[in-house]
Amino acid sequence: MGGSTNVKEWWPAVFMVLVQIFTTGLVLLTKVVVDSGSLAWTLLTYRFFLGAILTVPLAMFFEKGRLKELKLKAFIWIFTSALVGFTIPGLYYIGLGDTSPGYAINFYNIIPIATFILAVLFRKESLDMRSLVGNIKVIGTLVCVGGTLVISLYKGKVLHLWPTNIIGYHPKQAGAAFGHHHVRGTVLLITSCLSLAVWYTVQAQMLKVFPYKY
Repeated sequence: MGGSTNVKEWWPAVFMVLVQIFTTGLVLLTKVVVDSGSLAWTLLTYRFFLGAILTVPLAMFFEKGRLKELKLKAFIWIFTSALVGFTIPGLYYIGLGDTSPGYAINFYNIIPIATFILAVLFRKESLDMRSLVGNIKVIGTLVCVGGTLVISLYKGKVLHLWPTNIIGYHPKQAGAAFGHHHVRGTVLLITSCLSLAVWYTVQAQMLKVFPYKY
């Protein structure tokens, strides 16, 4: 019994690691699609439409009849969550088209930093510098900041670990899709990631008003 409980305690951490792995794969595949000439907003539309189709059956099965509890206050929170969690973060795809996957994925380090700061400011997270947990949180935040600065500012050699020939993928021909404006891409990446940080804070409040995930 105790062993089963200990395993369940590790599930959130394992799932968080898997999310990061899947996100990395998503960024790489998205870069290929964007560089091939596809519009970012078209890609987002397909992505969210497919996501809705896959989620609706889960909502009907696990949360049947809960739609009646959707009041105006809950709708406003859901709308805000969709705005800062899906619409504005869609700018990430345009920023990805302007830069590179290795550069773009690094900006996800901003999310835990900004989320931690917002959580402390809005008293959703306690910060006790006299405790080990509080010190670990601060150290983790500083490591994320350092990693972001190193990857963003360091200009090294291109590293080829394996052949990168993809059938039908010609980045030089399709590179003009967004003009590869590095500064614009950086601003859009930062905006997108900051919006996601706000999204996590909004979700915490939204689930209090309408606690149905699907």
